[in-house]
Amino acid sequence: MILIFNIIIAFLCIVPIILVKVYPKIVHKNHFKNHAIIFTVKILIISMFIYFFIFNLSIPNYKIFIISGYINFTFFHIIEGLINQKILLKNDEKK
Repeated sequence: MILIFNIIIAFLCIVPIILVKVYPKIVHKNHFKNHAIIFTVKILIISMFIYFFIFNLSIPNYKIFIISGYINFTFFHIIEGLINQKILLKNDEKK
């Protein structure tokens, strides 16, 4: 059960990474504003997913699901940050 839960959260976290790789202009134009919007949307969707997953399936040990979900989220958020940094550095080298 927890494996399926974490796979779904990983999929939700990979979507912004794919968006940034396909459309790098998202990073170039007003980086902080775009990052804040993507982060807020991502954290809201994942928080709602965790809430619905725990309370609709009546999971007794919900703390493990919350902690593993946010560790998964943090891992992919760091990867997204590294990809954004790489795109920004490539853009600075071209100038």
